[in-house]
Amino acid sequence: MRFIEENIYHIYNRGNNKQQIFFCNDDYILFLKMINMHIKPVCEILCWCLMPNHFHFLVYTDEKSIKEKRQEV
Repeated sequence: MRFIEENIYHIYNRGNNKQQIFFCNDDYILFLKMINMHIKPVCEILCWCLMPNHFHFLVYTDEKSIKEKRQEV
């Protein structure tokens, strides 16, 4: 997916057939740790909401959000 600089994106996902994706508090914590590791360094997270069967994030993109990662050979 290609992002445009200085835009706001609504990122969301839901379990298949509306099935639960978070089963205990540890699942929420692990998910947020992964978000902090992979999304937070490249986008500003404006708001988020986690529910048992889906999640939502509003993120703001900037210059570092749209730079393509170079693959080292």
